[in-house]
Amino acid sequence: MIDFAWYTDLEPGVEAELREMLAGAAREDEEAGFPRLSAEDPVEPGTRRLLVWLLPDERSGVDAPAVPSLAAYLRVEPPRDADGGAGELSYVVRPGYRSRGITTLLLEKMGLDPGGEDGPQRSGAPVLRVWARGDHPAALRLSLRFRCLGIVPERREWRLLIPLREGRAIGTGAEPGGPGVREAPGAAGRTAAAALWAASGRRHLPPSDAQVLISGSGEAPDGAVWIDPRPGERTDFGAAGRLVAVATRQGREGREEDPLIRALLVAGLERLRDAGLRAGAIAVDARNRPLVHEARSLGFTHDRTDVRYTLRSPIAFTSES
Repeated sequence: MIDFAWYTDLEPGVEAELREMLAGAAREDEEAGFPRLSAEDPVEPGTRRLLVWLLPDERSGVDAPAVPSLAAYLRVEPPRDADGGAGELSYVVRPGYRSRGITTLLLEKMGLDPGGEDGPQRSGAPVLRVWARGDHPAALRLSLRFRCLGIVPERREWRLLIPLREGRAIGTGAEPGGPGVREAPGAAGRTAAAALWAASGRRHLPPSDAQVLISGSGEAPDGAVWIDPRPGERTDFGAAGRLVAVATRQGREGREEDPLIRALLVAGLERLRDAGLRAGAIAVDARNRPLVHEARSLGFTHDRTDVRYTLRSPIAFTSES
């Protein structure tokens, strides 16, 4: 059995247990390349947190803790104007408690009586969104079982990988005479690039420690690529760095071959290669045909598919404890 409670502020003891659980989940999920939740993640004002505990069970043969143990964490960020009124969910289950049906129990308990004393209250958010990294079969089964709550797959994102070899060109390289790419000039250049990031619809600000390369004017660049050269992902090719994002000015839609995107990808991968990384990774929206085309033509291969699910329900995960 489980119990759960909603929080805006965490008591010190509860926060310490949450930090311990999130750190353990981050270590477990690092090899798979899954995103890691942290108590220090930047979040929107008004964010709510749901903590789920696995309760003791004295029945014979039931593997349960002797005292209530934190089993899962759900973070709910409120809608922003740029999200079209959609709130964002982030969710993690303690590694040792996975495959026990914790999430199913949670949805059953909330979904059967959404307006009851123990259920979440309603909110004005018409849509809630959550990513299933790796398109885990359990996520699909869950969406089918709880389709009555409006849980449906809505978007697919591909994680692509490319091997990098010292002294070797990246694919066939950027086109001769194509767009030039250089490091963003100081804080002003990073700020100008961040405007492209925001215009692309991403929820949070770009990572402050990412390297930024731009093409075009430093005050109003045509495109930018954000690079994380830390060997944070293990692949069959070796340690991989990430191209965090590629963004270009609006109005370039409709063209499949895009020399600007190609130049940004090549420049970013060259940075990773020169930093000693053996592979480059990037996540792309499956509907972004120019980025998919250029990545494929450079030699990126598919590693996994992530799926974003939406919950279109009057249920809202915004109650407080």
